[in-house]
Amino acid sequence: MARPRDESKIEAIYEATLKLVLETGFNGLKMADVAKAAKLATGTLYIYFKNKEVLINELYFHLKKNKTLKILEVFNVNDPFPVTFKKLWMNYLNISLAEPERMKFIEQYTHTSYLTKKTKQQGDQLLKPLEDFLASGMKQGLVKKLPVQLLLSQLMGPINESVKLHYDQTLKITPTLKEELFHMAWNSIKA
Repeated sequence: MARPRDESKIEAIYEATLKLVLETGFNGLKMADVAKAAKLATGTLYIYFKNKEVLINELYFHLKKNKTLKILEVFNVNDPFPVTFKKLWMNYLNISLAEPERMKFIEQYTHTSYLTKKTKQQGDQLLKPLEDFLASGMKQGLVKKLPVQLLLSQLMGPINESVKLHYDQTLKITPTLKEELFHMAWNSIKA
């Protein structure tokens, strides 16, 4: 009978991997270092993750899923489209500001060969509610009729870059600047 997964160990592994991979990159990442940083025996790590490729794929999906669920917490089908759009956009910005390491990892690994086709598809599927939301904006004549993936890229990319500037101390994202950034985002996609 298979042993149940210990979620606290998995979370420790994810946190250790995130920290190490951002320091060393994928090629510099060693499973023994992950185990040590997670305060586990290397053999225990291999019980949960067959190799570092599997670990990176599962970490990516875990982070993307958690971030997407947090973003969608503010979604209310009864709100008008512009109100919901602002809530979602601001939530994405605030989450990215609060979790820059997670944002950086997701962004860094989204388009790499380290992710399997299956992981990429699962990650893309998480964005379906946001894609559907933007498609509803198109149907209402509120959003430009462009490919939804392009619109998401247009919205998420500037947030990611702005958060990097904030943490590089090139720019301080103040509440006033958040509003300006939001208006730039809205103006970039509104019909």
